[in-house]
Amino acid sequence: MSQPDLSHFIPRRLDAAGKFLFWDLDVAAIGIVGVLIGLGAGHPMLGLLAGVGLAFGYGKLKKGKHPGLAAHLVYWTTGTPPPKELPASHLRELNG
Repeated sequence: MSQPDLSHFIPRRLDAAGKFLFWDLDVAAIGIVGVLIGLGAGHPMLGLLAGVGLAFGYGKLKKGKHPGLAAHLVYWTTGTPPPKELPASHLRELNG
């Protein structure tokens, strides 16, 4: 029997995370932003190294955690967008 063709990605669930080549979309975005900042500053190799380093570090931070880690980090550091059902991020008291 012949082997199945595994040269493409088929998501098993509708809520599967987006991919850019073989990286998760948020990790790839961090790397691309680093490269673009380096290109804008006139130092493309430094931007490439910084982008790859930041993406690698974020990938290590994200490993084994909730898939929505980026949204959680944005909310807890900036407080936006405010959720309708949850209290404000500066309220640290548990009532109940």
